Amino acid sequence: MISDATALICLSKINKLDLLKKLYSIITTPPAVKEEVLVEGKDGYLSIYRAIKSGWIKVVSPKKKTKLGLGAGENQAINLAIERKESIILDDAFAVKAARAFNLQVIRTTTVIFTALKKNIITKSEALEILNQLIEIGYYISTKEYAALMFKLK
Repeated sequence: MISDATALICLSKINKLDLLKKLYSIITTPPAVKEEVLVEGKDGYLSIYRAIKSGWIKVVSPKKKTKLGLGAGENQAINLAIERKESIILDDAFAVKAARAFNLQVIRTTTVIFTALKKNIITKSEALEILNQLIEIGYYISTKEYAALMFKLK
């Protein structure tokens, strides 16, 4: 599984980065994402740093560097997913469109939560708590999407 910065940053800020490890064992991310997420002093820094040091988050450079009109991290993450023919965790709407144009399977941070719920890694109440914590730290979920997610939790 390839990951862009948003899932790594948001899940680490709420101390739930381990969900990625429990679900996917290994997360691969490109150097530009590493630069984006490893900012000393920022919330979540230490857990991401430890995950990279322990080896379950691997930093791999894409061979091709096709410019997609996105940020450096998103460009590299999508290029890496194309090369490796792997799924990708992305949240930015433009990046999601670009990835889907290359027929990549895209999941969002919220999908990670529901996958963890489906695999009994977390409970429904934990899933709700995680969703609300994500919103509290600035993860954007539209009112319509939030209502749909709440419906799924019933």
